[in-house]
Amino acid sequence: MNQTPAFSAGNIVAGYDKKIIINDINVVIPKNKISVIIGANACGKSTLLKTLARLIKPVSGKVTLDEKEISSIPPKELARILGLLPQSPVVPEGITVSDLVSRGRYPYQNFLKGLGKKDYEAVEEALEIMGITELSNRSVDELSGGQRQRVWIAMALAQQTDILLLDEPTTFLDITYQIEILDLLTDLNRKRGTTIVMVLHDINLSARYADYIFAVKKGELIAQGAPSDIISEELMNQIFGLDCAVIKDPVSGSPFIVPKGRYHVEMQ
Repeated sequence: MNQTPAFSAGNIVAGYDKKIIINDINVVIPKNKISVIIGANACGKSTLLKTLARLIKPVSGKVTLDEKEISSIPPKELARILGLLPQSPVVPEGITVSDLVSRGRYPYQNFLKGLGKKDYEAVEEALEIMGITELSNRSVDELSGGQRQRVWIAMALAQQTDILLLDEPTTFLDITYQIEILDLLTDLNRKRGTTIVMVLHDINLSARYADYIFAVKKGELIAQGAPSDIISEELMNQIFGLDCAVIKDPVSGSPFIVPKGRYHVEMQ
């Protein structure tokens, strides 16, 4: 990998309540690229992402950002560099879209002062990027799942960070909203150079949108690289126990997974 690293994790061992979930993982996140973490359920994808975000303190190893150990960076300083969208975030009852997005300006707030001109401009820009300006006065409770996800991403954008981590940003969305969200994140990456790291379940969308993929199995990193370099029938069988064919995506040219199943045979 030739890209300058945005940040990295070295020999990370981490988990919950003394149960180890990820074991001795080393990753270097490419700067200004879209990286996707893939793997079966409960393999450690979200644990790795949360460790990168400093939500989980590793048992051993360290996460480094700009040659500083991430644990040594003050919270507000880190929040100006790294934004996180967790899986299934809780919506405060009765909050409007603009109020929720404005919470992304917390890292820049003085305890005694409210939002300033730069804060309002950042909120307006985030709403515009996500195409939800017309929803700014609506209650988040009233929105569809796809609209809510746009609002959460807008809140992360309002932080104006160089790095954005997202844990399954397309889960529970229909395919139209999934594509819209991933296209908008790609716009953010291509136009602003934002480094994006996502956990995704859909392998075909991962292969289409990722510049770089990290494949995890039972808490260990077993493959990494560009989708065209690592996505294979063997890797899918190794990670998911899936018998499949890998063909070329007719739209993007990326690898495309076609599951075989037990009741179908290849066309002769």
